[in-house]
Order: sequence, then C-alpha cells, then structure tokens
Amino acid sequence: MTAEWTFLDHTFRIGEETLPYVRQGLNEETAQKICEIIRDIAEVDAVAVTDRQTILGYAGLGCPFMVRHQPILTRATRNVLATGRLRLVTSKADFECPIAGCPCPLQAAVIAPLKVRDQVVGTLKLYRTDRSDIPGLVHRLGAGIAQLLSLQMELAEAERLRELAARARLEALQAQIRPHFLFNTLNTVLMFSRTDPDRARDLLVKLAVFLRRALTVRDEFIRLEDELEYVQMYLEIEQARFGENLRFRVRIDPRAFGCLVPVLTIQPLVENAVVHGLAPREGGGRLTVAARVRGGHLHVVVADSGVGIPPELRQEIFRPGVGKGMGLGLSNVNQRLVGLYGEAYGLRVRSRPGRGTLVRLVVPVRRQAGGAAAGLAAAAGGGNPSPAVGGAPASPAPGP
Repeated sequence: MTAEWTFLDHTFRIGEETLPYVRQGLNEETAQKICEIIRDIAEVDAVAVTDRQTILGYAGLGCPFMVRHQPILTRATRNVLATGRLRLVTSKADFECPIAGCPCPLQAAVIAPLKVRDQVVGTLKLYRTDRSDIPGLVHRLGAGIAQLLSLQMELAEAERLRELAARARLEALQAQIRPHFLFNTLNTVLMFSRTDPDRARDLLVKLAVFLRRALTVRDEFIRLEDELEYVQMYLEIEQARFGENLRFRVRIDPRAFGCLVPVLTIQPLVENAVVHGLAPREGGGRLTVAARVRGGHLHVVVADSGVGIPPELRQEIFRPGVGKGMGLGLSNVNQRLVGLYGEAYGLRVRSRPGRGTLVRLVVPVRRQAGGAAAGLAAAAGGGNPSPAVGGAPASPAPGP
C-alpha cells in the first residue's frame, strides 16, 4: 500500500470510527475513545486530546504526568492553543515541559489545533518515542485528523444548536397560549355554570387537559392522530363560545394514521384560522382540517371561510407580530418546519379577501409503530370524510 493510500485509509477509518463519539460532544469519555481509536489505527506511540485547559483523553506509552484530568503542562501545547497553528516537535526539549527530570519516553509529536467556527477549542497530539522519526505520514495524519475532528465537532455543534433552536421555538409557542383564550373560556364556563352545569364541568375538564398537554409536551414529534385530538379539543372549547358561528370538520385519510408530525404545528394553524379568519367575520364560518398521504409526503390542509388575509399583508405573514398578532403562530410553525426539513418545506398559504384562507403543511412521511388511534380511525370511516362536528355540515376543504 502506498503512503497516499495508507494516509487515506487511516483518515477514513478514523473518521468513521470516531464520528459516533464526536457527535456526543468533546468530553473526557468521548475524548478517551477517540484517543484509543487513533492509537490503534495510526502509526504512533501515544495520542492525547485536550480542551483549552486540561487533558481529556490519553492512550499509549505513558508519561506519569500525562493523565486525564490533569492541566496542560507543556508550552508547546499552549502555543498551539494560542496561535491556532499546527506545531511539529522534534525533541524533548521542544515540548518545554516544566517537570524537571521527567522520565517520559515521548520524544517528538505533532500538535494540531481543534477548531469550531474558527475558534480553537482544544488540541490533538500524536506522539513518537524517536525524536528523529516523525514520518511525513504521521505529520499529515495529525493535520488531517485534526481537521476531520474539527469538522465533525462543528457539524455536531450545529446540530445541537438546531435542536436547541427547535426546542426554544416550541417553548415560545407553548408560552404563546393567549390570555384572551383562557379568559374567554373561563367566562364561557361561568356562563354555562348558570344555565348548563354539566356542560360547564365538561368544558373545565377539556380546558385543563388542553393546557396540561400544551405546557408539558417535551417530545419534538407526535403522531398525527394525537396532534389532531389536541386540535379537536381546542375546537370544541372554542365552539362552546362561538356556537353556530364555528362549524368544523376533520377529514383524515386512514393511510395518514401513524405518521409523525412536529408537535404543536397544526393547532396553531387552526387557532390562527379561528381567531383571525372566522372570529372577525359576521356570522362566523366553516373550518376544515384535512390530511392525506401522497407521494411519500403527508399533506395537511387547514382551510377556513373567514375574512381572508389583506393583500398588503400577504408577503408579511411569516413575520412575528404582523397583523395584530396574526403572524405569531404562522411564523413560529414556519420557522420550525424550515429548520427541521429545509426551505422547501415551509408553509404554503393561499387567501382571498372575504372568501377565506388555506394553509398547507407538507412533511416527509415518517411513521411510529402502533398505528392509529381508534377514535379517529372510526371517525375517518374507512376513507370517507368524517361527519361534521358540532352543528351544520361544513363544506369540504380543498383536497390536500
């Protein structure tokens, strides 16, 4: 095997075997695994990984002072941390170790910086016991492996930040439960407590379940039927207030059951339709939620016959706060979808002033074992639209 092929083989093998550990972040446990993998593959006598202050991992021929948890001692390593440049050490004196008379057998090393977004976060050190023997292969491996680990760490950090951003957007959405919704529902409960105590109690139970689910959900994904159960609970609460002014229907293709969707993505679209589409319209209107699977994607449509979106706001609806609050839910859901799946999966909106609005959500089909919830499966009626819930039949929504 030529030196070039050896270099490529070592680099790819090290990259493949270290990736699962790098994804977990750089800590003492993962650094130790990384050192052991590199030592077993590369032609070196010892390997160390540090952060900016301490030795995180060490494998190979021993130095009594080169152990995990210990602070970085050599000036050579501190120089690499300070400059961000690889350093080749070819004599024991070049390490500039402050320990007098140290019996360390290591005589030479390649010390390479580990970087995340151009910031030095640590070092990778490949050691040899022969001061005159730092082969070109080891030199290249030190630089190549450090760059590879840096890239892997940067990608892992980007993924972690993406997950944190998705969680932050979900928490922002949870915190967005409108005080007016809560107060209006409690006023409705108070009204029914005088005229229909049983219905008042039922509303209070639904409100408690609704709020508990909204505020305690921690999973990033949920089955479609569970999200729609939450949607239906919200609509039943709002219908107690709006009466015949809110007529709704939920239509589900049985093939859509078991599909996973990002949690709290459909309910905000429905709430937006009720609050900003139907509530301002005299006499209210109809709302349809429909879902089907087509071409490997789950299509969900939320359509209302409300006031529509004014033309001057149509290009602004994904900006938070536009339209006296209209953009809050739409913006948050759109950002989460784009963050999870990419720009092509943002919300799609069609609207006609005075006629209504249709919002379409499309995500790749991803399933969880367990199938459909029995209640919603029965409501779907084997593929036929479910009966309208709560009042006059709603007109079918445009197919998703």
